[in-house]
Amino acid sequence: MHWLDAVRYADTAGFHGDNPIPAWPYRDYVLQAFLKNRPFDEFTREQIAGDLLPNATIEQRVASAYNRLNRTSAEGGLQPKEYLAKYGADRVRTLSAVWMGSTLGCAECHDHRFDPFLRRTSTR
Repeated sequence: MHWLDAVRYADTAGFHGDNPIPAWPYRDYVLQAFLKNRPFDEFTREQIAGDLLPNATIEQRVASAYNRLNRTSAEGGLQPKEYLAKYGADRVRTLSAVWMGSTLGCAECHDHRFDPFLRRTSTR
């Protein structure tokens, strides 16, 4: 349960009409991984890039749904580029919190106060 909370698991889209999304295969993957005591490095790799592994299995592709568990919107007036940026930022925040135990959300606006995470994208 705590893992699913950390990776923002939900069976709905989260915005506006809160439409249902079929995320249960991912939940089942996580539960089976814990029950089988999967090695942490495999568990991590499959969730972050399972769909990119050579000859990825269905299970590995389902695991990569981790990257698609963010809130999404299908609102008619939304700006596609704006929401692409919102979705990307959400994935970075979640990946850093879940896998690195660190917050990066503040680096969207300013340098991280206590860690070497900078707002700027290059050193120039």
